[in-house]
Amino acid sequence: MRSRIRRSRSSELAARIRRRLGRRGGAVQWVVALTLVGALLLLGICGPIIWRHPDTMTSFYLAPPGQHGFALGTDQFGRSLLTRIVWGIRTSLAISAASIGTAFALGTAIGLVSARLRRVDLVLMRVMDIFMAFPAILLAIGIMAMIGPGVSGVVAAIAIVYTPIFARVGRSAALEEMPKEYVAAAVAAGASTPRVLVRHVFPNVWPLLLIQLSLALSDAILIEAALSYLGLGVLPPTASLGQMLRNGQSLMFNAPWTAIYPGLAIAVAVFGFNLLGDALRDRADVRMIR
Repeated sequence: MRSRIRRSRSSELAARIRRRLGRRGGAVQWVVALTLVGALLLLGICGPIIWRHPDTMTSFYLAPPGQHGFALGTDQFGRSLLTRIVWGIRTSLAISAASIGTAFALGTAIGLVSARLRRVDLVLMRVMDIFMAFPAILLAIGIMAMIGPGVSGVVAAIAIVYTPIFARVGRSAALEEMPKEYVAAAVAAGASTPRVLVRHVFPNVWPLLLIQLSLALSDAILIEAALSYLGLGVLPPTASLGQMLRNGQSLMFNAPWTAIYPGLAIAVAVFGFNLLGDALRDRADVRMIR
């Protein structure tokens, strides 16, 4: 009897410790994610105001970090690496926001319509499945090969890649809401299909879409960098982290900072948005359990 009591007390104590560690870990995750994402947004928005000329060339070719007043050194053309990275972050964030915002709007609309109008559901979802059958980066490369390099082409390619994902997430979330009483009450009150979807269903499915939005932003930054690295994305003289990484690859042994710092910027950006998406997902899971 005493052994059972001791076991129950020990299990309760272990459960309490796990809950406290989970709360602390979740708080740390939120702080780190918001700090990284906030710093990236601050650099992307305010950085170009401070560092205004990313294409200014100097006579200090491949200057190491900290020399001649260049915090992160210079590239093979004597351009400040810090200034180029700040402008590259701005380019990545702008392209990611435009492409994922477009994919979010189109994909959510397709998903909600498919969940409500089952007659078109089969056709729309089969079209989405065709796009989802290809790996994201390969589909983006194929689209860029047809469209051609450039900022607008990168935005269109990433938007096409992620529209089916948002459509799937929106459809699955909306299907869970359709049988509920508030939807039946809205239909009985004479609400039109667009009103039912926008005013009643969408407010209850947007948390899941927001999680997917954060995760998709990190993937979009990575895809944009990969396309620019392959020469299919942003064209010079526009600063791009992937393009900088490609140019620094040939100088890896003589001037490693030209490749290391752009690579670190890409890694931090992807990690920050991934961490934010995980924090949002954990928060949503806790609310659903409660």
